[in-house]
Amino acid sequence: MSTIKQIVSNKNLFLFGLVLIIVGLPLSKFLMSVGQFVLLGNWIIEGDWKRKWQVMKTSRVLWVMSSFFVLHLVGLCWTSDFDYAFNDIKIKLPLLWFPLLFITSKPIEKKIIQYLLWLFTASVFVASIVCTMVWLGLTKHKVVDIRDISIFNSHIRFALMIDLVICFLVYDFFKTGSWYLYLIKSALIIWLVVFLGIMQSFTGIVVLIIVLVYYCFLLLKKLKRPIIKVAALIVIAMVGGGMLFLVIKEINEQRVPLKPLKRLVYTPSGNFYYNDFNSKESENGNLIWANICVKELEKEWNKRSDIDFNGLDKKGNSIGSTLIRYLSSLGLNKDSVAISKLKQADISWVEKGTTNYLYTNRTGIEARVHEIIYEYDAFQKGKNPTGHSFLMRLEFWRVGFDIIKRKTWFGVGTGDVQRAYNNQYVLSGSQLKKDWRLRSHNQFMATTITFGVIGLVIFLLYLFYPVIATPGKHYLFISFFMISILSMLNEDTLETQAGVTFFGFFYCLLLSSNNEVNWKENSNIAHTKNP
Repeated sequence: MSTIKQIVSNKNLFLFGLVLIIVGLPLSKFLMSVGQFVLLGNWIIEGDWKRKWQVMKTSRVLWVMSSFFVLHLVGLCWTSDFDYAFNDIKIKLPLLWFPLLFITSKPIEKKIIQYLLWLFTASVFVASIVCTMVWLGLTKHKVVDIRDISIFNSHIRFALMIDLVICFLVYDFFKTGSWYLYLIKSALIIWLVVFLGIMQSFTGIVVLIIVLVYYCFLLLKKLKRPIIKVAALIVIAMVGGGMLFLVIKEINEQRVPLKPLKRLVYTPSGNFYYNDFNSKESENGNLIWANICVKELEKEWNKRSDIDFNGLDKKGNSIGSTLIRYLSSLGLNKDSVAISKLKQADISWVEKGTTNYLYTNRTGIEARVHEIIYEYDAFQKGKNPTGHSFLMRLEFWRVGFDIIKRKTWFGVGTGDVQRAYNNQYVLSGSQLKKDWRLRSHNQFMATTITFGVIGLVIFLLYLFYPVIATPGKHYLFISFFMISILSMLNEDTLETQAGVTFFGFFYCLLLSSNNEVNWKENSNIAHTKNP
């Protein structure tokens, strides 16, 4: 009986809950949820209420870290959509109980945290292998867009987890160990960087680059030998120069001068061409909306593809529009002759939603950079943003700022964010189709829309006060914090279960992991038992 009690001790239950969350984050939302309930149940069963109550009363960090969740409860006072509000509150619960659990519990040993981080690394690696199998078509999972290969999580959330693992591996790389450990760490780092490219996670790659560049400059300050400093600077300059070259190359290829084009009236088959020379949209310098015969395109396309000309490509856009852009990128007129010149591989690329032949022989990131440049250029020319992720974000932000102007100080309330967006899309005459009329994709904007400027101040206090109040932060926590803050500029990171759990869990785990410094302010209360 005593053996069972030892196995099912509070300490072991706590560790079991941590393991479930660590494994569940990249692999299973179910395990992630069960792990949280195990931690909470263990916290209740553990007792020791007098000590815990003293910590709860006196820990300023705990009060500040609870404030953002409490704000959601206060925001119920001026909301109208309570179904949405209560669901949002349910999603945000980890932001309340993770600080409570970690701050009122005994510190986790550094050795245990190291094991947990390696387990998280292994879980992320396994998830990346499964996703690669999906990408290669070795499973029955249907892939419409390359980002669909992230089957366990949103591809952006998964990319953030990969970024954190890479930073951990870089941090751990410089520790002493056997040669095979260095080999394993090197292989994992290389693979995960390659996988980010496969997944075409622009956010994940940009965030990782910013974090690693920041640490490169910190490392340079610590280097004492001038020759090593110069060598390190050369390496950084080469990497940075290579990235800059890639961007400039894509800009030059995208923003080439418009090529002269003769306005044609009849196709070789005697049908009329449609022409809109007022539109300056182009692919590789070739006007898109010029010399088009829809009748011939539809007839010949339907002979060669199982997807109807009036249907949608695998990215959800009009197959006809994708085909016209693809033919334009080749410098062809849009008629039956052009279709006859396409190889079967070209037909497949169009079906997948590829709009430019250049994307077919580039890496995923090169194609994504090229596409973003095209989208921004098209946005300036008033193009409908529907179906284009970068364009849609610009539209989300434009509409979001309009909402903030109307509800500046207190926002729209906990449950009315989507409703406010829906109304503002109509008022602003947005071109976005209804299915794509989403929210801000920026956590700071989402918070301001929900709770106003006052709520934004509380949110910033929630983010930064615990960091300021806890000296001696180590590399891994700062890496995680930078990854999270940068992601919030491009995503509403705290609006999904995975995003909230990822941030809330690692924020508390890594901030409390430096045992030389007590972040609870009252170590004599928090770390000792009652007599």
